Amino acid sequence: MPRLTPSAPVFHRKIETFCEVRLAPALAKSDYQNLRSYMLGLIVRQATPPLHGGRPNWKEIGATCLLSEEGLATARREGRHAFEAIMRWVTLAQKAKAAPAPAPTPVARPAAAKTMIRPVGMRTVSANSNRRPVERMPAATTTTRVAFAPKKAGVRG
Repeated sequence: MPRLTPSAPVFHRKIETFCEVRLAPALAKSDYQNLRSYMLGLIVRQATPPLHGGRPNWKEIGATCLLSEEGLATARREGRHAFEAIMRWVTLAQKAKAAPAPAPTPVARPAAAKTMIRPVGMRTVSANSNRRPVERMPAATTTTRVAFAPKKAGVRG
């Protein structure tokens, strides 16, 4: 018998109460007992009910549970939700088993800020920037300073 997941007892109780509330008043006592034990057996085995086209195969369920004709019609109408819930629960349990346990993540330590030493006058250019790198200006000489000296007021030249 497969090991029960932690949610199995909780789900088992949910289906039990569903059967007591919805199926017991609608079905004959023998049909109720057979269908209830069949549903709870599916939960214990973590198995899906027989399917036909992705839905419960009611002919096979009726034959397995020895349901009468009117009991089968009532079970189909009232028990549909329980069988769909069992199918969802089983597929979730199978996915949880198939998924590997997450590896423990190492404790992230804050990285010490590294100081980056750049040459003076250099600018960083990001990868998505369309700016050109800064070109260095030639050093100002005395001849260029005179040529660009401001003019004195009142002097034409």
